[in-house]
Amino acid sequence: MSQIRIGEKLGSFRLESIVGSGAMGVVYRGVNDSTGKPAAIKVVSGEISQRGKVYERFMREAEILKQFRHPNIVRFLAVGRFQGTSYIAMEFIQGDTLDKSLEKRGPLPWREVVDLAIQICDALHYAHEHGVVHRDLKPSNLMVNEQGRLKLTDFGIAKDLDATALTATGRTLGTAAYMAPEQIRGAPAVSHKTDLYALGILLYQLLVGKTPFDGSSPMILMHNHLNEKPPRPSDKVEEIPVVLDDLVVNLMAKDPSERPWDAAAVAHTLTELKRKSESGKAVKMVWAQDGSVAQHPQRLGTLPQPRSSNSDQGERGKASISPRSGRPSSKENSASSPLRSRLLQTFSRRSPLFSRAGIETLGLVTALLAAGGLMIYLAWPPSAEYLYEHAKPLMASTKRHDWIMARDEYIEPLDQRFPNNPYREETGKLRDKILLDEAESRSKIITSPIKTPFGEPKTDAERQYVITQAVAAQASERHDDPEALHQWRNLAASLKPDDPEERPWHLLAQKRAEDLDREMKDRRELVLRQLELVEKEFQRGRPTKAVELKAQLVDEYGQNTDLADLFGSQPDHAPSPSISKESPGAPASSPEPPVSKTNHSETSPKL
Repeated sequence: MSQIRIGEKLGSFRLESIVGSGAMGVVYRGVNDSTGKPAAIKVVSGEISQRGKVYERFMREAEILKQFRHPNIVRFLAVGRFQGTSYIAMEFIQGDTLDKSLEKRGPLPWREVVDLAIQICDALHYAHEHGVVHRDLKPSNLMVNEQGRLKLTDFGIAKDLDATALTATGRTLGTAAYMAPEQIRGAPAVSHKTDLYALGILLYQLLVGKTPFDGSSPMILMHNHLNEKPPRPSDKVEEIPVVLDDLVVNLMAKDPSERPWDAAAVAHTLTELKRKSESGKAVKMVWAQDGSVAQHPQRLGTLPQPRSSNSDQGERGKASISPRSGRPSSKENSASSPLRSRLLQTFSRRSPLFSRAGIETLGLVTALLAAGGLMIYLAWPPSAEYLYEHAKPLMASTKRHDWIMARDEYIEPLDQRFPNNPYREETGKLRDKILLDEAESRSKIITSPIKTPFGEPKTDAERQYVITQAVAAQASERHDDPEALHQWRNLAASLKPDDPEERPWHLLAQKRAEDLDREMKDRRELVLRQLELVEKEFQRGRPTKAVELKAQLVDEYGQNTDLADLFGSQPDHAPSPSISKESPGAPASSPEPPVSKTNHSETSPKL
């Protein structure tokens, strides 16, 4: 491969400048000569362009990006090979990678981290639904444009990362710092939860400013991933919501089964935290404890705060914060405050209420009131109507995480407390909607042309679905939709709707059958209307026009077996016979041989 120079062209793209480089090659900023729009051009470096595995990995990235259409994943434009140079053209993102943002700004505020994390989760969940595990999630592979939109890039890394891949130039610490234990051990198999582990490392880094595990070599880092307990962000940052602190630690769990279920579940947790904060509700926080690194962060240049006594330190510094003020509640204004101490002394001298006995009495009354409130709540829990009305708008949403919230927070308590509630039909529909959505997502993975271990069918129901889908697709390619419909109905009948493992696939098979049946009926109605027009043309004395219209119909729909009864041959001067309106695929009372195609169908536009 000849040396690529600025100003030269690769296909329709003219190279303008170098914007980055890595182990596999160089990324250029280019312009499409025909449209004038900028593009990022990824080129395989000369010394490795002829190596089989590297080239296959490069082309695999192009194949993956081709099938993706997501606002948080870099958009594919073109792939090609020009004068011995292989390249992929992608959308050009005007902005910085997250690693550069960290270099410029240091740790990010938790609210900004939550916004970025939700976008990352959306991109990951989309990729996972398509059977793709990124395997190299890190700040340098995430870009944020000038509008704050995050883009996930670089899908080219191979699954079987070995020592050579880890120690390759430019990838040593950048990859090893984010590797999940199963990536290092090779067991259990890499899955979507491998990306969730890297997400936990990434979120910790965005909040703290550095990755959780230190190491001067990949081997030390890998040892830490396998053996060291993940630290909490709250040990290093001044303030962080409890739910975010816990989520980051859970994502870094050594055992994949102990991590959140999927990226959608993580996005759901983060979205609820964001909504709570933006609505002005109190968010439970973890505050830096006395003497901790977080209480005196060098990056903030703050002065040391007065130490409080051990008795004033709450559980991990937990407190509530007002999202609007950003300050802790009065409970966290510790007794070490000089002003508070003077006020307590003043009031204790002036009023018996603030004597020790008075304070103890007040505490006892407060505890009794709290206990009474709890008893009242337990005695009179939310009504069935209350729970259903709160679930209703979430059930009507088009977003899956809203359905899950409705199920977990309202529907489950509703059905448990009120087994005979009048809303069971509606709540049952919601549960089925979630199951169907899960089956739809899984079906895309197990029927994807890109084969991965993650896409292998795991249950008998999944295996039956894959077989039926292949047979039904072949039938439809032969224009034999009745046979495809028969296959889907047979699958739905063979799966047990009361079996938790089979119900999602029973619902999906039913949906496939219903959709195909509806499509056939709509097509039949369309052809019937067009045949009525043919008959009217005969009646108006325009047989040539009638024959032309009918020839177009035969050309368009004559191969469909469910419409065979509608296309009987007729003399060009006579009206068509009475049109059958029987169910799809039903034969007419006097079937006739199909009409042969005429020359009219080759020159006339199709209806």
